[in-house]
Amino acid sequence: MSGEPPWDFDWDAANVQHLAKNRITRSEFEQAMLHDPIIIDFADETGEQRWYALGATDRLRVPFLVFTYRDERIRAITGWDANKKLQSLYFQKKGE
Repeated sequence: MSGEPPWDFDWDAANVQHLAKNRITRSEFEQAMLHDPIIIDFADETGEQRWYALGATDRLRVPFLVFTYRDERIRAITGWDANKKLQSLYFQKKGE
C-alpha cells in the first residue's frame, strides 16, 4: 500500500477559510473523508451535486461534511461538528 489517499482533494483559500470558521482543519476534513464516511443525503444545488456525510477524524471528532466532486476531486464546501444525535448515529452505523 502506497499510503496515498484513493482520491485527490480540491483546496483553495476559500474552502479552507470556510471550514476554519467552523473550527475544522483541512487535515480533519480529509481524515473524515478517508475513514469511510456515512453518506446521509445529496442534493442538486445550483447545478452541482452536494453530498452530506458524517465522518470521523483520527481523534474521533465527528464532523458533518458537505462536499462535491469537481474534475474527479473532492471539494469541501463546508463542515461543522455533528450534534449528539448524529454522532450517535455515526457510531451506531460503524458498529454494525
